[in-house]
Amino acid sequence: MYSADFSGYTDEQLAAGDIDGSEKELVRRYMAPVRIKARAMAKSYHHADADDLFSEGLLGLLKAIRHYDAGKGASFATFADICVSNSIKTALSKLSRGGEMSKDYDFDFDKLIDAGASTEDTVIDRDLDNGLYERLSQILTERELEVLWLYLKHYSYKSAAKKLGTDEKSVDNALQRAKAKIKRYLGK
Repeated sequence: MYSADFSGYTDEQLAAGDIDGSEKELVRRYMAPVRIKARAMAKSYHHADADDLFSEGLLGLLKAIRHYDAGKGASFATFADICVSNSIKTALSKLSRGGEMSKDYDFDFDKLIDAGASTEDTVIDRDLDNGLYERLSQILTERELEVLWLYLKHYSYKSAAKKLGTDEKSVDNALQRAKAKIKRYLGK
């Protein structure tokens, strides 16, 4: 369960990866901006589903967490913004069969405000984001959560198996169960 206090840490400190639970905290901090970006882009591309773009954006965020290098001079927020944007744009490009993107969205995570969202929407989004880990822990076993998290961090089955002290087949089985449970939970 997610309950650690990271309020004293900057995003850059958390992105360094030296603090237990830092990745989950960064996902929690950036989940709402990713959702806002996905919604904004989905409104301009009627063939795109906001939830699918949100998922793609989260994958971009996880890439940002994994590859952030403070020595390159950019803030984590700037780097995350680029990674999330690129992931969503790539998904849209694939969806539109290689067509040109007609709009460019350059959001700054530090200043992002969803002008179209009501106060009620903002509160609902925050409650949804904060409850994500709790909901996942209710539908997935601890092993499935571990494997899912490693999968989202782009671990190979072999690397995940080594980290968890099990075999690749067990990793694959746990991941397939997790995906199936999440799909059932989402009604897909």
